[in-house]
Amino acid sequence: MDINSYKKSNFGLAFSFLSKEQREALSIVYAFCRYADDIVDDHMEQAPKLLEELRADLTMPNTEFAIQLEKVIESFSIPKEYFFDLIDGVEYDLKTPVRFETFKDLEWYIYRVAGVVGLMCIHIFGFKNPNTKEYAVTLAKAVQMTNILRDIAEDSKIGRLYLPLEDLRKFNVTQEDILQIKDTPQISKLLAFERERTEEFYTHANLILPKEDFKNMLAARVMGNVYKAIFNKTKPCKIFKHKLKLNKIQKIFVVLKTWSQPK
Repeated sequence: MDINSYKKSNFGLAFSFLSKEQREALSIVYAFCRYADDIVDDHMEQAPKLLEELRADLTMPNTEFAIQLEKVIESFSIPKEYFFDLIDGVEYDLKTPVRFETFKDLEWYIYRVAGVVGLMCIHIFGFKNPNTKEYAVTLAKAVQMTNILRDIAEDSKIGRLYLPLEDLRKFNVTQEDILQIKDTPQISKLLAFERERTEEFYTHANLILPKEDFKNMLAARVMGNVYKAIFNKTKPCKIFKHKLKLNKIQKIFVVLKTWSQPK
C-alpha cells in the first residue's frame, strides 16, 4: 500500500492543514481505503481473497502496514467497525451487475464506501460535539453522489449503474439509455433531479456543522469544497464522457476561500 497515494487525490491539499501526526495517520487510513477500492477495480478475480486478507489483517495485524494502521486506530480511537464496513461496501462492487433499486439501497452503499471514511477522518481531525458525526456522513453523501454523477460514463463501461432504478423509472429512462451514454431530455431531467438531491446534502452538511468543531474541521471543509467545485461542473445535466477535474490553481483558490471563511 502506498501511504503517499493521497498526494495524487483531490484531498491532497487538505492534508496541509493537519499536524504531522494527523497527516501521517490520515495518509495510512487513506492508503487502506484506496487499496480496498483498487482491489475491486483492478483485481476482480482475486478480489474476494484479497478482501478476506484485509479483514484478517484488521482482526489480527501481521503485516507491517496492518500494524501501522492498528496504531492509528488506537491512537485516534477510531472504531474498527468502520474499516470492516468499508470492505463490505467495496465488496458490493463485485456484484454482477451493480444495481440499486431504491435510494435507500444506495444510501447503504454510500455509508460504507464514503460515510465511514468521513467518520474515520473526523476522529483524526478531532471533534468535540457528537453531532459532527452527522456532518461527516452527510458531507460524504454529497461527495459520493458527486463521484456517481461525474463517473456515469466510466462506470457504464464496466456495467456499473449507481443511480437508483426507481429514479430511472420516474423519468422514463432505461438502464440501456444510461449504459449506452445517450443524450436525451429524459436523462437530463433525471440528472437534474440527482443534482438537486446532491446539492441538498452539501447545504445540509454546512448547516449542521457544530460551531465548536468548525476550526478542527478545516481539512474536512476543504475536502468538501473541492468536491463542491467539481460538482458545480456537472451542470449542464448530462453524462460526461471525460472525467471532470480541477486544475491546481482552481484547487488553491478553493483552499484559500475555505481558509478565510468566517464561522
